[in-house]
Amino acid sequence: MTTHDDTASGARDGAGRGTVNRRSFLAAAGAAATTTALAGCIGGGSDTPTLNVITWEHYARDDVVEAVESAVDVNLEITKSTSSADMFSGWQSGQDEQYDIAVPNNNYVPRFAEAGLVEPAPLDDLDNYPNIYEKFQEFTDGQLSVDGTPYGVPIRFGFYGYGYDSRDVPEHEESWSVLFEGVDGVDLNGKVALYDNHFKAMTAAALHLGYNDAFEGDRITLSESQLEKVKSVLVDQKQSLLSSYIAGDASFVKGIKKGDFHVGHSGRMNLTNMWIDGNDWVEMATPKEGSMSWFEAAVVSKQTDHSDLAWEVIDEYIAPESGATLAREGHAPSVNPQTSEHLSERRNELYGSIDPSRLDGMIPFKAVENEDAWRSVWEEVKTA
Repeated sequence: MTTHDDTASGARDGAGRGTVNRRSFLAAAGAAATTTALAGCIGGGSDTPTLNVITWEHYARDDVVEAVESAVDVNLEITKSTSSADMFSGWQSGQDEQYDIAVPNNNYVPRFAEAGLVEPAPLDDLDNYPNIYEKFQEFTDGQLSVDGTPYGVPIRFGFYGYGYDSRDVPEHEESWSVLFEGVDGVDLNGKVALYDNHFKAMTAAALHLGYNDAFEGDRITLSESQLEKVKSVLVDQKQSLLSSYIAGDASFVKGIKKGDFHVGHSGRMNLTNMWIDGNDWVEMATPKEGSMSWFEAAVVSKQTDHSDLAWEVIDEYIAPESGATLAREGHAPSVNPQTSEHLSERRNELYGSIDPSRLDGMIPFKAVENEDAWRSVWEEVKTA
Protein backbone atom coordinates (compact mmCIF):
# COMPACT_ATOMS: atom_id res chain seq x y z
CA MET A 1 0.00 0.00 0.00
CA THR A 2 1.25 3.49 -0.80
CA THR A 3 0.51 6.25 1.67
CA HIS A 4 1.34 9.89 1.71
CA ASP A 5 4.39 10.79 3.72
CA ASP A 6 5.87 13.40 1.36
CA THR A 7 6.74 16.21 3.73
CA ALA A 8 8.80 19.32 3.27
CA SER A 9 11.83 17.14 3.86
CA GLY A 10 10.75 14.38 1.54
CA ALA A 11 9.97 11.89 4.31
CA ARG A 12 8.24 9.59 1.86
CA ASP A 13 10.99 9.92 -0.71
CA GLY A 14 12.24 6.51 -1.74
CA ALA A 15 13.45 4.56 -4.70
CA GLY A 16 11.30 2.34 -6.83
CA ARG A 17 8.76 2.83 -9.54
CA GLY A 18 7.25 0.58 -12.16
CA THR A 19 5.38 1.14 -15.39
CA VAL A 20 1.88 -0.28 -15.75
CA ASN A 21 0.74 -0.55 -19.36
CA ARG A 22 -2.47 -2.57 -19.44
CA ARG A 23 -3.02 -2.19 -23.18
CA SER A 24 0.53 -3.18 -24.09
CA PHE A 25 0.22 -6.22 -21.83
CA LEU A 26 -2.90 -7.30 -23.69
CA ALA A 27 -1.16 -6.71 -26.98
CA ALA A 28 1.76 -8.88 -25.95
CA ALA A 29 -0.72 -11.61 -25.10
CA GLY A 30 -2.26 -11.39 -28.54
CA ALA A 31 -5.46 -9.75 -27.35
CA ALA A 32 -4.84 -6.36 -28.96
CA ALA A 33 -2.72 -4.73 -31.63
CA THR A 34 0.76 -3.56 -30.78
CA THR A 35 0.95 0.10 -29.85
CA THR A 36 3.89 2.43 -29.60
CA ALA A 37 5.25 2.26 -26.05
CA LEU A 38 5.80 5.94 -25.59
CA ALA A 39 3.45 8.30 -27.37
CA GLY A 40 2.18 11.37 -25.53
CA CYS A 41 4.80 14.07 -25.58
CA ILE A 42 7.10 12.41 -28.11
CA GLY A 43 4.48 11.39 -30.63
CA GLY A 44 2.61 8.12 -31.21
CA GLY A 45 1.27 5.80 -33.86
CA SER A 46 -2.28 5.14 -32.69
CA ASP A 47 -5.53 6.75 -33.78
CA THR A 48 -6.30 7.16 -30.08
CA PRO A 49 -3.78 9.50 -28.43
CA THR A 50 -1.64 8.11 -25.62
CA LEU A 51 -0.85 10.17 -22.55
CA ASN A 52 1.99 9.26 -20.20
CA VAL A 53 1.27 9.89 -16.52
CA ILE A 54 3.63 9.58 -13.57
CA THR A 55 1.73 9.22 -10.32
CA TRP A 56 0.96 7.02 -7.30
CA GLU A 57 0.15 3.35 -7.55
CA HIS A 58 -3.62 3.63 -7.07
CA TYR A 59 -4.01 5.52 -10.35
CA ALA A 60 -2.59 2.45 -12.11
CA ARG A 61 -5.36 0.13 -10.90
CA ASP A 62 -7.32 -1.33 -13.80
CA ASP A 63 -10.65 0.04 -12.61
CA VAL A 64 -9.26 3.58 -12.38
CA VAL A 65 -7.58 3.43 -15.79
CA GLU A 66 -10.70 1.99 -17.40
CA ALA A 67 -12.94 4.61 -15.78
CA VAL A 68 -10.91 7.46 -17.27
CA GLU A 69 -10.31 5.81 -20.66
CA SER A 70 -14.02 5.03 -21.04
CA ALA A 71 -14.92 8.68 -20.40
CA VAL A 72 -12.10 10.28 -22.41
CA ASP A 73 -10.85 9.15 -25.82
CA VAL A 74 -7.34 8.34 -24.63
CA ASN A 75 -4.90 5.55 -23.83
CA LEU A 76 -3.19 5.99 -20.49
CA GLU A 77 0.37 4.83 -19.82
CA ILE A 78 0.80 4.97 -16.05
CA THR A 79 4.23 5.01 -14.42
CA LYS A 80 4.05 4.40 -10.67
CA SER A 81 6.21 6.50 -8.37
CA THR A 82 6.71 6.48 -4.62
CA SER A 83 7.94 10.04 -4.28
CA SER A 84 7.01 13.57 -5.31
CA ALA A 85 10.70 14.45 -5.08
CA ASP A 86 11.50 11.78 -7.65
CA MET A 87 8.81 13.09 -9.97
CA PHE A 88 10.22 16.61 -9.70
CA SER A 89 13.87 15.69 -10.09
CA GLY A 90 13.02 13.46 -13.04
CA TRP A 91 11.21 16.27 -14.82
CA GLN A 92 14.11 18.60 -14.12
CA SER A 93 16.35 16.04 -15.82
CA GLY A 94 14.26 15.94 -18.99
CA GLN A 95 11.36 13.65 -18.18
CA ASP A 96 8.99 16.54 -18.78
CA GLU A 97 9.41 15.53 -22.45
CA GLN A 98 8.46 11.94 -21.62
CA TYR A 99 5.41 12.55 -19.43
CA ASP A 100 2.33 14.62 -20.14
CA ILE A 101 0.97 14.63 -16.58
CA ALA A 102 2.43 14.31 -13.09
CA VAL A 103 0.45 14.06 -9.86
CA PRO A 104 2.77 15.08 -7.00
CA ASN A 105 1.82 16.16 -3.53
CA ASN A 106 0.61 19.73 -3.08
CA ASN A 107 3.87 21.15 -1.72
CA TYR A 108 5.72 20.23 -4.92
CA VAL A 109 3.46 22.06 -7.37
CA PRO A 110 5.16 25.45 -6.81
CA ARG A 111 8.52 23.81 -7.46
CA PHE A 112 7.33 22.45 -10.82
CA ALA A 113 5.91 25.87 -11.71
CA GLU A 114 8.90 27.93 -10.59
CA ALA A 115 11.20 25.60 -12.55
CA GLY A 116 9.21 26.38 -15.70
CA LEU A 117 8.22 22.75 -16.20
CA VAL A 118 4.41 23.02 -16.24
CA GLU A 119 1.72 25.10 -17.86
CA PRO A 120 -0.99 27.12 -16.11
CA ALA A 121 -4.17 25.29 -15.19
CA PRO A 122 -7.20 26.40 -17.27
CA LEU A 123 -9.62 26.17 -14.35
CA ASP A 124 -12.47 27.84 -16.25
CA ASP A 125 -12.38 25.04 -18.83
CA LEU A 126 -12.69 22.21 -16.30
CA ASP A 127 -16.27 21.04 -15.85
CA ASN A 128 -15.74 19.37 -12.48
CA TYR A 129 -13.46 21.89 -10.81
CA PRO A 130 -16.32 24.17 -9.62
CA ASN A 131 -17.76 21.21 -7.68
CA ILE A 132 -14.73 20.50 -5.49
CA TYR A 133 -14.72 21.51 -1.84
CA GLU A 134 -14.34 25.23 -1.35
CA LYS A 135 -11.32 24.57 0.88
CA PHE A 136 -9.42 23.04 -2.04
CA GLN A 137 -10.36 25.90 -4.32
CA GLU A 138 -8.74 28.13 -1.69
CA PHE A 139 -5.65 25.92 -1.74
CA THR A 140 -5.56 26.21 -5.54
CA ASP A 141 -5.63 29.99 -5.33
CA GLY A 142 -2.97 29.84 -2.63
CA GLN A 143 -0.34 27.12 -2.55
CA LEU A 144 -0.93 25.82 -6.08
CA SER A 145 -0.52 29.27 -7.62
CA VAL A 146 2.59 31.27 -8.40
CA ASP A 147 2.24 35.03 -8.82
CA GLY A 148 -1.53 34.60 -8.91
CA THR A 149 -1.53 31.94 -11.64
CA PRO A 150 -2.72 28.40 -10.73
CA TYR A 151 -0.64 25.48 -12.00
CA GLY A 152 -2.20 22.44 -10.33
CA VAL A 153 -5.61 20.85 -9.78
CA PRO A 154 -6.35 19.03 -6.48
CA ILE A 155 -7.37 15.37 -6.85
CA ARG A 156 -7.63 13.55 -3.47
CA PHE A 157 -6.47 14.13 0.09
CA GLY A 158 -5.77 12.85 3.58
CA PHE A 159 -4.66 14.19 6.94
CA TYR A 160 -2.68 13.27 10.03
CA GLY A 161 -3.86 12.96 13.60
CA TYR A 162 -3.66 10.00 15.90
CA GLY A 163 -5.31 6.63 16.16
CA TYR A 164 -6.32 5.11 19.48
CA ASP A 165 -7.58 1.81 20.83
CA SER A 166 -11.12 2.56 22.00
CA ARG A 167 -11.03 -0.53 24.21
CA ASP A 168 -8.36 1.11 26.36
CA VAL A 169 -8.89 4.81 25.72
CA PRO A 170 -12.41 6.28 26.11
CA GLU A 171 -13.83 9.12 24.03
CA HIS A 172 -12.09 12.37 24.85
CA GLU A 173 -11.47 15.84 23.49
CA GLU A 174 -9.41 15.28 20.39
CA SER A 175 -6.20 17.22 20.85
CA TRP A 176 -2.48 16.87 20.18
CA SER A 177 -2.10 17.13 23.95
CA VAL A 178 -3.07 13.44 24.13
CA LEU A 179 0.29 12.53 22.56
CA PHE A 180 2.21 14.70 25.00
CA GLU A 181 0.12 14.85 28.17
CA GLY A 182 -2.11 11.79 27.95
CA VAL A 183 -5.81 11.49 28.82
CA ASP A 184 -7.22 12.19 32.28
CA GLY A 185 -7.93 8.99 34.14
CA VAL A 186 -6.04 6.77 31.67
CA ASP A 187 -2.59 5.35 32.30
CA LEU A 188 -0.73 5.94 29.03
CA ASN A 189 2.81 5.78 30.40
CA GLY A 190 4.83 3.96 27.77
CA LYS A 191 1.73 3.57 25.60
CA VAL A 192 2.08 6.38 23.04
CA ALA A 193 3.79 6.06 19.63
CA LEU A 194 5.16 8.93 17.56
CA TYR A 195 6.42 8.99 13.99
CA ASP A 196 10.18 8.67 13.66
CA ASN A 197 10.32 11.75 11.46
CA HIS A 198 11.38 15.23 12.43
CA PHE A 199 8.75 17.00 10.31
CA LYS A 200 5.76 15.00 11.56
CA ALA A 201 6.85 14.77 15.19
CA MET A 202 7.86 18.41 15.53
CA THR A 203 4.80 19.82 13.78
CA ALA A 204 2.60 17.78 16.14
CA ALA A 205 4.48 19.19 19.12
CA ALA A 206 4.30 22.74 17.74
CA LEU A 207 0.53 22.50 17.25
CA HIS A 208 0.18 21.09 20.77
CA LEU A 209 2.05 24.15 22.04
CA GLY A 210 -0.29 26.50 20.18
CA TYR A 211 2.23 27.78 17.64
CA ASN A 212 -0.38 28.03 14.90
CA ASP A 213 1.07 31.27 13.58
CA ALA A 214 4.16 29.31 12.55
CA PHE A 215 2.08 27.50 9.92
CA GLU A 216 0.91 30.60 8.09
CA GLY A 217 2.61 31.77 4.92
CA ASP A 218 4.60 29.80 2.38
CA ARG A 219 6.82 28.09 4.94
CA ILE A 220 6.53 26.70 8.45
CA THR A 221 8.61 28.96 10.65
CA LEU A 222 9.55 28.30 14.28
CA SER A 223 11.75 30.71 16.19
CA GLU A 224 14.81 29.55 18.10
CA SER A 225 12.95 29.76 21.40
CA GLN A 226 9.98 27.86 19.96
CA LEU A 227 12.27 25.12 18.70
CA GLU A 228 13.73 24.80 22.20
CA LYS A 229 10.25 24.43 23.66
CA VAL A 230 9.34 21.84 21.03
CA LYS A 231 12.49 19.91 21.96
CA SER A 232 11.61 20.07 25.65
CA VAL A 233 8.11 18.72 25.04
CA LEU A 234 9.41 15.87 22.90
CA VAL A 235 12.07 14.92 25.44
CA ASP A 236 9.50 14.94 28.26
CA GLN A 237 7.23 12.71 26.18
CA LYS A 238 10.08 10.32 25.46
CA GLN A 239 10.82 9.94 29.15
CA SER A 240 7.23 9.22 30.17
CA LEU A 241 4.53 8.45 27.61
CA LEU A 242 6.53 7.18 24.64
CA SER A 243 6.33 3.52 23.73
CA SER A 244 8.30 3.78 20.50
CA TYR A 245 9.03 5.81 17.43
CA ILE A 246 7.35 4.20 14.44
CA ALA A 247 8.61 4.20 10.87
CA GLY A 248 5.24 4.14 9.12
CA ASP A 249 2.03 2.28 8.45
CA ALA A 250 3.20 -1.28 9.03
CA SER A 251 4.74 -0.40 12.41
CA PHE A 252 1.59 1.44 13.50
CA VAL A 253 -0.71 -1.45 12.60
CA LYS A 254 1.52 -4.09 14.15
CA GLY A 255 2.12 -2.09 17.32
CA ILE A 256 -1.47 -1.10 18.08
CA LYS A 257 -2.75 -4.60 17.31
CA LYS A 258 -0.21 -6.14 19.70
CA GLY A 259 -1.04 -3.58 22.38
CA ASP A 260 2.47 -2.13 22.36
CA PHE A 261 0.78 1.27 22.45
CA HIS A 262 -2.80 2.49 22.81
CA VAL A 263 -2.36 5.85 21.06
CA GLY A 264 -0.31 6.36 17.93
CA HIS A 265 0.51 9.18 15.54
CA SER A 266 -1.12 8.23 12.23
CA GLY A 267 -2.53 9.27 8.88
CA ARG A 268 -6.21 8.72 8.24
CA MET A 269 -5.56 6.39 5.29
CA ASN A 270 -3.80 4.05 7.69
CA LEU A 271 -6.89 3.84 9.91
CA THR A 272 -9.16 3.45 6.89
CA ASN A 273 -7.29 0.32 5.86
CA MET A 274 -7.60 -1.09 9.38
CA TRP A 275 -11.34 -0.47 9.34
CA ILE A 276 -11.65 -2.23 5.99
CA ASP A 277 -9.91 -5.22 7.58
CA GLY A 278 -12.53 -5.27 10.34
CA ASN A 279 -10.62 -3.52 13.12
CA ASP A 280 -13.51 -1.33 14.23
CA TRP A 281 -12.04 -0.84 17.71
CA VAL A 282 -9.43 1.61 16.42
CA GLU A 283 -10.60 5.23 16.23
CA MET A 284 -9.19 8.22 14.37
CA ALA A 285 -8.84 11.55 16.15
CA THR A 286 -8.68 14.88 14.35
CA PRO A 287 -6.98 17.27 16.80
CA LYS A 288 -8.78 20.53 17.48
CA GLU A 289 -5.55 22.51 16.95
CA GLY A 290 -5.41 21.53 13.28
CA SER A 291 -3.86 18.70 11.28
CA MET A 292 -1.03 18.48 8.82
CA SER A 293 -2.58 17.34 5.57
CA TRP A 294 -1.57 16.14 2.14
CA PHE A 295 -3.40 16.39 -1.11
CA GLU A 296 -2.37 15.43 -4.58
CA ALA A 297 -2.49 17.96 -7.39
CA ALA A 298 -2.10 17.19 -11.10
CA VAL A 299 0.14 19.27 -13.36
CA VAL A 300 0.65 19.26 -17.14
CA SER A 301 4.06 19.43 -18.83
CA LYS A 302 4.89 22.42 -20.98
CA GLN A 303 6.34 19.91 -23.46
CA THR A 304 3.10 17.99 -24.05
CA ASP A 305 1.65 17.72 -27.54
CA HIS A 306 -1.81 17.07 -26.06
CA SER A 307 -2.46 19.90 -23.63
CA ASP A 308 -6.27 20.00 -23.96
CA LEU A 309 -6.50 16.22 -23.66
CA ALA A 310 -4.26 16.19 -20.60
CA TRP A 311 -6.49 18.66 -18.79
CA GLU A 312 -9.53 16.63 -19.83
CA VAL A 313 -7.99 13.57 -18.19
CA ILE A 314 -7.25 15.56 -15.02
CA ASP A 315 -10.82 16.84 -14.97
CA GLU A 316 -12.02 13.24 -15.22
CA TYR A 317 -9.99 12.26 -12.15
CA ILE A 318 -12.28 14.57 -10.15
CA ALA A 319 -15.50 13.66 -11.98
CA PRO A 320 -18.09 12.08 -9.66
CA GLU A 321 -17.92 8.51 -10.98
CA SER A 322 -14.21 8.29 -11.83
CA GLY A 323 -13.34 10.14 -8.63
CA ALA A 324 -15.37 7.58 -6.68
CA THR A 325 -13.48 4.75 -8.38
CA LEU A 326 -10.15 6.33 -7.42
CA ALA A 327 -11.38 6.85 -3.85
CA ARG A 328 -12.48 3.21 -3.62
CA GLU A 329 -9.20 1.87 -5.03
CA GLY A 330 -6.98 4.21 -3.03
CA HIS A 331 -8.98 4.39 0.22
CA ALA A 332 -8.70 8.19 0.26
CA PRO A 333 -11.44 10.79 -0.28
CA SER A 334 -11.80 12.79 -3.47
CA VAL A 335 -11.78 16.58 -3.42
CA ASN A 336 -15.18 16.37 -5.16
CA PRO A 337 -17.96 15.61 -2.63
CA GLN A 338 -20.23 14.48 -5.50
CA THR A 339 -18.27 11.21 -5.57
CA SER A 340 -20.37 10.13 -2.57
CA GLU A 341 -23.27 9.50 -4.96
CA HIS A 342 -21.28 6.61 -6.47
CA LEU A 343 -20.08 4.98 -3.23
CA SER A 344 -21.89 2.58 -0.94
CA GLU A 345 -23.00 3.70 2.51
CA ARG A 346 -20.08 1.84 4.10
CA ARG A 347 -17.53 3.28 1.67
CA ASN A 348 -18.93 6.76 2.26
CA GLU A 349 -18.28 6.31 5.96
CA LEU A 350 -14.68 5.38 5.19
CA TYR A 351 -13.66 7.75 2.42
CA GLY A 352 -16.71 9.40 0.94
CA SER A 353 -18.06 12.90 1.44
CA ILE A 354 -16.41 14.80 4.30
CA ASP A 355 -18.17 17.41 6.41
CA PRO A 356 -16.65 20.66 5.07
CA SER A 357 -16.26 21.94 8.64
CA ARG A 358 -13.73 19.14 9.25
CA LEU A 359 -11.57 20.58 6.49
CA ASP A 360 -11.19 23.93 8.22
CA GLY A 361 -8.32 22.64 10.34
CA MET A 362 -6.34 21.28 7.39
CA ILE A 363 -2.80 22.63 7.25
CA PRO A 364 -1.23 21.61 3.93
CA PHE A 365 2.30 20.29 3.79
CA LYS A 366 4.77 23.06 3.02
CA ALA A 367 8.46 23.76 3.21
CA VAL A 368 10.20 24.37 6.55
CA GLU A 369 12.25 27.46 7.28
CA ASN A 370 15.72 26.58 8.61
CA GLU A 371 15.16 22.84 8.35
CA ASP A 372 18.73 22.10 9.38
CA ALA A 373 17.86 23.48 12.82
CA TRP A 374 14.82 21.19 12.93
CA ARG A 375 16.99 18.17 12.09
CA SER A 376 19.47 19.16 14.78
CA VAL A 377 16.71 19.43 17.39
CA TRP A 378 15.31 16.06 16.37
CA GLU A 379 18.71 14.41 16.75
CA GLU A 380 19.00 15.88 20.25
CA VAL A 381 15.58 14.46 21.10
CA LYS A 382 16.48 11.03 19.76
CA THR A 383 19.70 10.90 21.79
CA ALA A 384 18.24 12.37 24.98
